[in-house]
Amino acid sequence: MIGRDAELIAIGSELLGPARTDTNGAFLARRLGEAGIAVRFRSVVGDTPGDLEDVLRTALRRSAVIIATGGLGPTIDDLTREAVAAVLDLPLDEDSAVLHELEERYRRRGLAMPPQNRKQAQVPRGAAVIPNPHGSAPGLILRPDGRWLVLLPGVPFEMRAMFDASVAPILPASGGHFASRILKIASLAESEVDHRLDAVARGAAPVEWTILAAPGQVEIHLRERLPVAGGTPGIDRIERECREVLGDHLFGRDEETLEQVVGTRLLARGERVATAESLTGGLIATRLSAVPGASRYFAGGLVCYGDKAKIGLAGVSPDLIARYGAVSAPVAEALAAGARAALATTWGVSATGYAGPDSGPEGPPGTVCLAIAGPNVRRHASLTWPGDRDAIRTRAAQSGLDLLRRAILGDEPA
Repeated sequence: MIGRDAELIAIGSELLGPARTDTNGAFLARRLGEAGIAVRFRSVVGDTPGDLEDVLRTALRRSAVIIATGGLGPTIDDLTREAVAAVLDLPLDEDSAVLHELEERYRRRGLAMPPQNRKQAQVPRGAAVIPNPHGSAPGLILRPDGRWLVLLPGVPFEMRAMFDASVAPILPASGGHFASRILKIASLAESEVDHRLDAVARGAAPVEWTILAAPGQVEIHLRERLPVAGGTPGIDRIERECREVLGDHLFGRDEETLEQVVGTRLLARGERVATAESLTGGLIATRLSAVPGASRYFAGGLVCYGDKAKIGLAGVSPDLIARYGAVSAPVAEALAAGARAALATTWGVSATGYAGPDSGPEGPPGTVCLAIAGPNVRRHASLTWPGDRDAIRTRAAQSGLDLLRRAILGDEPA
């Protein structure tokens, strides 16, 4: 009897290097869990035919549902169809409907279809085609020996739309499902979070509990198996207990980001924010402006990387820099106030420091000063972190946003 365990395969040699990671797996694991299908194995394989065939054979021996993403494009290294056909000993047939849709897709854009794209109309015999409304690579579903083998493109927004529209509705029914939640915590180290929540974690069963860390953020991942669709009593209980222990350190959950939480609060209060950034080089502004509708509360940002920019753009006094140094609480506060004044906003947030690898007069790499200026509010934080340049900049942006969030919370009416 075939079980209900799932296996995810991310295909692409680029995923084996340091520059790219598999982001599709987390989405698919969540969606499958919601259907009561547990993911037991996840693997990444390059575009080598032998390796790809080995991974597929292994998955087909041990898993009831296999979802592979990637390798369905038109180029010479897109080999997923060929590997599946070889493993299942199936011929590849040209699907006239798929070919017609490919040709129409290019015609609508006023282009002739490149010959290479004809490859995307090749379908292992007996496979069902999954339409791709956002791209040229159709997906495929096969049922070898009663198992589910689903092939989807690797482009995340294409894959997600195709899974939700065409795959999720036909997956085998379950008597239960997995519910999951991510609790997001700022301004505490992983070890400190673990210590504070020790009693909560020990009493979490039967909910599964995992703690993970990222620069400037700690996450609690919870998963609960439920017999029927409905509420999540175990997860809800644990979230309440975490909030009781952590207070406003717990800033969001699931897909919420710190910049979204900040934006929601600013919007609710009818307030606006501006940034003045040195070592972060605009990262705080980038994160704020990435949220849809951010123009309603984000006025803009000043990148004040050098002292002349701090003086000329943000109006920081040269005497203040000479007296305290560019990386100092007084200069950080002046930058925040300068951004607020320059762009006529309710709040200003700033970041200055040394991201490395070089030290500065005020400290070693990782020395960071953040500040907030608001209505009758001036706050700063002077911090020193380990890590490389990217990690320090990322953590500084995260901490600057959290300092702003806390300033807004502290200024909330009772």
